[in-house]
Amino acid sequence: GEIELASRIFKGKLIAVTGTNGKTTTCTLVNEMLTQGGFKTALGGNISPGVPLSEAVLSSSKDTIMVVEVSTFQLETIKLFKPYIGIITNITPDHLDRHKDFETYVQLKRRLLANQDKDDYCILNYDQEITRETGKEVESKVFFFSVKKKVENGACLFEDTVFYNSQGLDRLLFKKSDVLLQGMHNLENILAASTASILAGCDIDAIKRAVKQFTGVPHRLEIVRTISGIRFVNNSMCTNPVAFKRSIESFTTPFVLICGGRNKNLELEEMIKPIMRAKYTVIIGESAPRLKHYLQENDYKRFSIAKTMDEATEVAYKHASPGDTVLLSPGGSSFDMFKDFADRGNSFKESIGRLNNGKIKH
Repeated sequence: GEIELASRIFKGKLIAVTGTNGKTTTCTLVNEMLTQGGFKTALGGNISPGVPLSEAVLSSSKDTIMVVEVSTFQLETIKLFKPYIGIITNITPDHLDRHKDFETYVQLKRRLLANQDKDDYCILNYDQEITRETGKEVESKVFFFSVKKKVENGACLFEDTVFYNSQGLDRLLFKKSDVLLQGMHNLENILAASTASILAGCDIDAIKRAVKQFTGVPHRLEIVRTISGIRFVNNSMCTNPVAFKRSIESFTTPFVLICGGRNKNLELEEMIKPIMRAKYTVIIGESAPRLKHYLQENDYKRFSIAKTMDEATEVAYKHASPGDTVLLSPGGSSFDMFKDFADRGNSFKESIGRLNNGKIKH
């Protein structure tokens, strides 16, 4: 495969990130932290926006730290691929339209760490049993991150402060209030990235600077603009029910929701309770009939179905009031209506840009 070949050519240190959700944010954070720390870095792999690993290695040297996002599809074809630091952010059901079952998907994610040895590091989500248990199967040095418990080796949240613990020493990294990103899922990404950056030799001040400046990546809870006191947020990268649930959990103020897309043989029922928190919901895409059925079963009537992003944006805006958020958070893939998740998010942003007195100008 492509990343297999590229990794054999590359002479520097490789930090590889996989997981169901949070890969791109974690990769981008590691890159930002190391850049703040004065390291020569490059970012590549299955990342959008970004470049393939095979292209990124061409302009690299033995001094480069390569941060690479790795998908399950890419892990299907690796043989010798061996990151110096490997991160698994989390593992929840996804892409079951491609993989035989969830266990196959889990084992593919774990392949990221299969070729590591005692001189390498793996970083795992302690708060999830699947990832925590992965630590028992690897040859590398195991570090964890947690927003729920203190970990012996790795980064964790205690009250409102993030600490890094190693060899019995606790080091304060930053305060939770320093974080600009919304949601506990993003704090998990920051803890994973902080642990990787420290293991790569980055100093804590550089990590703290990066955390205080990082506003996120496009299509991940991206604040687009505010119109008449109504905030528009683009979370088009949300392509599965678990990511959907966690995104909704990050909102404490009223919101109008745009959701729906192509289902990947996942449990759409998991989306229903989060949807019912919305002030109003506009459903788009192939999953609309099934979501409509589940919502009606639960006696939720504050929704409608839209055929286009323009229509969805217009209807959502009509049901929002000053102080509310209009949130695009699909919970399904984009290929039913769009080229990819970026095309879907950009379509949403374009629709917002054409809103005029509650109507979209064509």
